[in-house]
Amino acid sequence: MCEMCDLARPEPAPLPVKLSPPSPVRRVPALPLKPKELASEAQDSCRQRQIKEDGLKLIQLIRASEGEKKGMSPEEVYMSIRKRFCGSAEDPVKKLDPAQSDSVVNLSRAEAKQAWLVEGSDVERATRQALRERLAKVKELSDLGFCDEAQCHEVLRQSGGEVRGALVLLQRPLLEGFHKRIWSDKPDPPVDIHHPDKQHICRRLLAVYDLPSWGRCELALSLLLEENAPYSLEDVVQAVRESHDREFIKRVLTKECPICLSIFPHSKMQSLTSCQCSVCCDCFQQHFTIVVRDKHIRDMVCPVCWEPDINDPEHLNSYFSTLDIQCSYGFIYDGDQLKVTCFQCHNSFCAQCKKPWESQHAGLSCEQYQSWKRENDPEYQRQGLAGYLRDNGITCPNCRFQYALSKGGCMHFCCSQCRYQFCSGCNNPFHTTCAVEECSVSGLHAHHPRDCLFYLRDWEPSRLQALLQNSGVSFNTELPPGTQTSLCGVIEQKDEGGQQPDTACGTQTQHGHAGLCEKHYREYLVSLINSHSVDPAPIYSSSELLLACKRYKVEEMRRDGEDSFIYYSRLLEKLMDEVPLGDKVPRKK
Repeated sequence: MCEMCDLARPEPAPLPVKLSPPSPVRRVPALPLKPKELASEAQDSCRQRQIKEDGLKLIQLIRASEGEKKGMSPEEVYMSIRKRFCGSAEDPVKKLDPAQSDSVVNLSRAEAKQAWLVEGSDVERATRQALRERLAKVKELSDLGFCDEAQCHEVLRQSGGEVRGALVLLQRPLLEGFHKRIWSDKPDPPVDIHHPDKQHICRRLLAVYDLPSWGRCELALSLLLEENAPYSLEDVVQAVRESHDREFIKRVLTKECPICLSIFPHSKMQSLTSCQCSVCCDCFQQHFTIVVRDKHIRDMVCPVCWEPDINDPEHLNSYFSTLDIQCSYGFIYDGDQLKVTCFQCHNSFCAQCKKPWESQHAGLSCEQYQSWKRENDPEYQRQGLAGYLRDNGITCPNCRFQYALSKGGCMHFCCSQCRYQFCSGCNNPFHTTCAVEECSVSGLHAHHPRDCLFYLRDWEPSRLQALLQNSGVSFNTELPPGTQTSLCGVIEQKDEGGQQPDTACGTQTQHGHAGLCEKHYREYLVSLINSHSVDPAPIYSSSELLLACKRYKVEEMRRDGEDSFIYYSRLLEKLMDEVPLGDKVPRKK
């Protein structure tokens, strides 16, 4: 073989005279040096000339055939010639070429060339071999479920005789619907348990829900087809995946919640580690939400048996160490920054108002930030007034804990965290033993400023609107574009103790109240009065002015000869001077 081109080289031509071995007895005189070199050069020249002639003959033989024109390399033509079938390299390619064959079975160019090379350019033998291999491949495809013989021959021709490529072409139409479902934005159709083909349902269950066996699929289907079966498909599949005992599965799927008395599967029931009680996930979540929001930490026990007794210090630590696994994630924050980032979800919020953190909150108090958000955030505009009143809950002025409670309840509020009692309208404290020396009121009361909802909630909406108009404050009267409603949708606190769930108001709305009932529209207007520090005193009636002066200990004695206009003007000026807006008690003299 040639080290450069890896082709076989013909043997050198034989020497003209066969040399005899030298006689061991007779001594042959040495030849002169120059004639010896001439003889060696002549032999090399003769050998090179012979190699060149043989190579030219081989090149002419390769070029004489049309193998290269049919896609065969010179090396392949040479390999066939070496097998001494040098009669023609053109005929077999022409005969096995699918474009020129009149046979029913059309072979591909790759199959024809391979058979011709294997059989050493013997056309007849190559044809029989190619047909035998093609029929064997057709039978292999038929055993795999593709019985259309003409289609099998065609895909084999297109794939160059490769069975794997033919399978891809045969399976492509079958997978077309599956590919469309994968790339489509539409969700997969649900499993229809009432489909007439039960095997089709079982195949879907195997494919979609990954059940462990065909028998488990039939078990799940039989449970779903029971008369008046209260099971959902997902619950049955999960139960069947864990067990094959039919009676045990039915017991697992029919658990009764002791709180709402509804039937749930075991997977949708929640239990505490301190007892054996099980409640549904909704009741479990609602119970602990109300406890965290409205009650005390000692109420965070089982809602059924009220265990464990966390007054015992021994049980307290062990109980809460496992409770945090079942409730939502929390942590203790003792920093002095308003922006707090959760270590679990990496979301940021305000440490005081608990609202999601925004860059505009930096440098502003929570009240200033909420005022900015109402005036500048388009999302608040889209939410409408009902959403605004619903989202602005109650914030304890003592510990800054925020409650997701809405308007409509009693204005006396007691924080469940620090037990601080305050007015939800002005945040002034409620107390039974008043610290104000001038106060003569006994019992539970608070000193509200004159712009508090405690006093303004009895005003007519038209009067509140006039107060805002005189101060240049705009307010809404009509519904947002594209909304139509006849019932007030503000979520309302039903009772102070939180025993009843908060629901929508549902009261009939009136024209010009921006889709709210009269009570909640007044609250909306008063919130604008408070946020813009509008003093209601200038539109007091004479009786209201006298009552306010009496309430805030302002001298109301009428001077001799003083007419009513001058008297009430003097009283108003004195009230606004001695008791500025927001002051709870008169200033000490």
